[in-house]
Amino acid sequence: MPSNMFQYRPLEHLDSFRLLHLEPSLNHSADLKGSLHHATLSDCDYDLIEPYTALSYVWGDASQRGVIHLGGSAKEITASLDAALRDMRDKSRVCRIWADALCIDQSNNAEKGVQVTLMGRIYSTAHHTVIHLGKSPPGFEKLFIDLKVQSQTTMHGNTSDLGQLSLAADEIDGVRRDLLSKPWFRRVWVFQELVLSTDVWVQCDNLRIRWHHFCKVVDTKTVVAAMLLDTLSDSIAQQGQPRNATPLEDMNSRRYGAFEAPLSSLLSCRRGIGATDPRDIVFGHLGVVSDRDRCDRFIKVDYDRDLARVSVDTARYFLDATGIESLLSHAMNPSPITAPGIPSWCPRWSRSQLSWDTIHKVGRKFGGGDDSSYVSFGGTHHILLSAPPVLATSGFEVTRVKASSHAFSSCDVEARAQEESKAVTLELLQDIRSLTKDEAAILDLCKRAGTKYDEQGQKLFRKSFKTWVDAANAQEYPTAGPRDVQRITDALIHHVKKPETSPLSGKRLAITSSHHCALVPEESQEGDIVAMLVDCYKHAVLRPKEVNNFDHLDDLITSAFEQANISDCPQGPMRARFRAVDDDDYDEWMLVWEKAAQSFPIQHCLLVGQCYIDEYVPWKRGLPRSGFRVFALH
Repeated sequence: MPSNMFQYRPLEHLDSFRLLHLEPSLNHSADLKGSLHHATLSDCDYDLIEPYTALSYVWGDASQRGVIHLGGSAKEITASLDAALRDMRDKSRVCRIWADALCIDQSNNAEKGVQVTLMGRIYSTAHHTVIHLGKSPPGFEKLFIDLKVQSQTTMHGNTSDLGQLSLAADEIDGVRRDLLSKPWFRRVWVFQELVLSTDVWVQCDNLRIRWHHFCKVVDTKTVVAAMLLDTLSDSIAQQGQPRNATPLEDMNSRRYGAFEAPLSSLLSCRRGIGATDPRDIVFGHLGVVSDRDRCDRFIKVDYDRDLARVSVDTARYFLDATGIESLLSHAMNPSPITAPGIPSWCPRWSRSQLSWDTIHKVGRKFGGGDDSSYVSFGGTHHILLSAPPVLATSGFEVTRVKASSHAFSSCDVEARAQEESKAVTLELLQDIRSLTKDEAAILDLCKRAGTKYDEQGQKLFRKSFKTWVDAANAQEYPTAGPRDVQRITDALIHHVKKPETSPLSGKRLAITSSHHCALVPEESQEGDIVAMLVDCYKHAVLRPKEVNNFDHLDDLITSAFEQANISDCPQGPMRARFRAVDDDDYDEWMLVWEKAAQSFPIQHCLLVGQCYIDEYVPWKRGLPRSGFRVFALH
């Protein structure tokens, strides 16, 4: 390393961190100069004379670089940090600033792990936090002047609102759109930084306004949506917590005492958010979660652990916090279904997820009837192996995928693919026109079909699909589903009319070996297993997998199940079977473990995803008492 390049000194104390003392300059384009000083959070917390400001910004393109001179040594920084420091630099006074990329030795993984755990305290101890959004959008300077005047008027006891702004409504809308399109709103760290900061400012170029003034223009709901937080309240409520246990009702306030979101909720609603390092999708939320003790049992902020290890650790946490059905629903990974070193049952949080909510709400409410209408479960039916990371769960093979349609296009694919998808959808609708009461509407849609999309590989599916349609017409069986999409026919209509919200996007229609019509993940193939897994009220698509040394793995899995259920089955091999919960009521069945002469069969698989089978509700009573097995998910 050249002698003039900056070198970090090790931090000495548990709460040590570095602060940049940025030297003043009258010239915005002058070289950045300063020095890094060691401090402790405990000392800064009591410092009334020299507070520091925390910087919240986007790292940006790593190939675009700037330079800051630190005590005679040069230190490369990203262009975005270079711009932020120039905009924050004072003309006459030294600024004390904390900026993660500069104040943390990014080449030292051990230090990074410690500093990331301190970041919540770093932002809460800072007297101010500046959110640097980059360049000012058109109209922002004029709006800034108006808001500054309003804030001064308010300080003198008068009130003001947006109606007094000099900008027209459409101009304000334009500024709002430009601001919310800034990359900052899609960063993983911003939620922690915003929630924990005491006094937040928003800055574009050299224009700086307080957060609550910013929210007068960009209202709370749009900010929340831009940060992928608009579904957080629903996610919390689904886990049994009150909807008001969230700070999102008032993002202007610093008083977030009611915030009770666990990591599982934050990961659920913010997956796919921007992060330079995909491990930070997890690490970047730990400072604000309500279940930190549970997180610490499974997850360690350690940058020496690769992405595969962090993914498995987080999946173990998620299984413990939310159960197997929630874990597997979040492991609906886009193609390919596996990533290097990451098991198929582990969610990849850096990628967005296709939603099944509008077509697939299978369970007790969906199927109807009270609890006695469904199988209940006794004992332990899920175990985890550490090496190799295998999730073994008991269940039944329901059927197999026999043939499937094309994959339905999502709204963001090229126009030609959308037209082809629409044409095939209309043809399928024509095939099942007799299954809907509104036949005239279907025929009208078919008349507007685009160029016919003919594919040789669809012949088997079309033939099987027609068989299903004919059988459905003859039997007149009812199909059912949740909300406004109550059957697969409705989903097809929805896909044509409103492709931007289509429940079919990224999925395929399939015919199973049991002659059911199903909606399956795009990655599904002929021969994939459709299974019911214990404690899951949504079917899973599994792909059989050949594994090396499977006898050894099977022994490990069998032993783990025996140990987990030893109180119920103290001796000998075990298998699961149905038994009557009450000898006087043989219609209610429980899946339990019992001693047996022969252990259970084990099927090694990859998880492809969830699926929806028309007219088939999982775990209804009356199931056959054979066919039980353990699925070992790799």
